[in-house]
Parts: sequence; C-alpha cells; structure tokens
Amino acid sequence: MVQIIVLAAVAFFLFWRLKTVLGSRQGFENTKNDVNKVKNPTKARKKSNENDNIIELEPNRIDEDIADYVEENSAQFKTLSEMKKIEDGWQVSHFVSGAKLAYEEILMAFENGDLEKIKKLSSNEVYSTFKEVIDERNKKGLTVEAVFDGVRDIRIKEVKLNKRTLNAEITMIFKCDLTYTIKDKNNKLIEGGPDKIKKQRDIWTFSRKMKSEIPNWFLVKTE
Repeated sequence: MVQIIVLAAVAFFLFWRLKTVLGSRQGFENTKNDVNKVKNPTKARKKSNENDNIIELEPNRIDEDIADYVEENSAQFKTLSEMKKIEDGWQVSHFVSGAKLAYEEILMAFENGDLEKIKKLSSNEVYSTFKEVIDERNKKGLTVEAVFDGVRDIRIKEVKLNKRTLNAEITMIFKCDLTYTIKDKNNKLIEGGPDKIKKQRDIWTFSRKMKSEIPNWFLVKTE
C-alpha cells in the first residue's frame, strides 16, 4: 500500500514538471498564416475589403444634342448649353432641321422670285437685299429655272447670345447642289442648263429671342 502511494506521488510530480516546461494548450493553435495576419492586420483586411474599395466611375455626361454639331470644348458648345438652360425644351437638333428647311425654302424662293415667302422668313434688311437682285433680274427680262438637289453639308459656324436681352444668333454653313438655267427675254440660254449642277455654299445667320412666344427663327444676314 505504501509502495502504491509512493509511485502515485512520483507520477504526479513528473506530470507537474512536464506541464511547467511545455505549458498548456487551449483552443486552436495559430497557423503560420494566422501569425502573419496578427503581425500585419492591415494586410489581412485589405484582401477581404478589396471589393469595398472599388469605385464605379460614371461616364462623362455629354449633351449629345449639342456634341453632334460642335466641339465639346468650344465656345459654341458653352453658348448652346446656356441657351438650352434658358429655354426648357429647346433642342439644337430641332433648330438645325428647321434651318435646313428654311434654307431650301428661301433659296428656291429667291431663284423663283417669290418675294412673299422671303419676307415671311427673313428680316427687312435681308428681304430688301434679295428684292433688289430680283427686281434687277426682272428688269433685264431674265428668267431662272432651278431645281434643288439637296444639302450636301450643314454645320454650325458661330453662336452668339445676349444674356441681357436673350437675343440669340446662330450662323450656319450650307452646301447644296442646284440644277438651274438662266434665259434672257428671248428665251435664249445664257447660263447653266438642265445637265449643269451648281455647287453652292452659303453662310447664313438666323436670329431669335429665347423664351419668346414666337418659335420662328428669322434669316438676318447672308454672306
């Protein structure tokens, strides 16, 4: 009995010595990667949060209605943008379409001597200039026959806006093809012909007061 007690005491002593040397282990032991995470917690968070650091950039919002006709960084772009802010719903594309139609109507009215139509679509100054040419042509007994073959090119050259009066001017460049003949009072062909195509280039300026109840633009200058 005494021997058993002695052996138990020796065993307890050995166990106690072993524990003091090796220490105790509780829970899960850190692996090498876990140790690195503890040493560098910022690096550990970086991987887990890298999706949170992604910033989605929205594309530049460019007004395509204006950019279709003038350069984005031009003075014309800035002025047209101001005009759209002044008058809600006004569109550059609508203006260009209207200017194209007005160009054809006024040009053909001039060729055909239709002063009434010119008067409705232009200023008094432009009307007077066209009238002088038509009157001189009539005095000489000349007749003009013209066929509009379409606009080859159309673009905005210059834009002006008076911020005080809200009066706006847009200068357009038109390039078109015309088939025309000019005959004298004896019906003799003196210029052109049914097979002759005239390539014409005109620079016209249209004007209108923004926010006006009158939606029409009027031709105020020709070059």
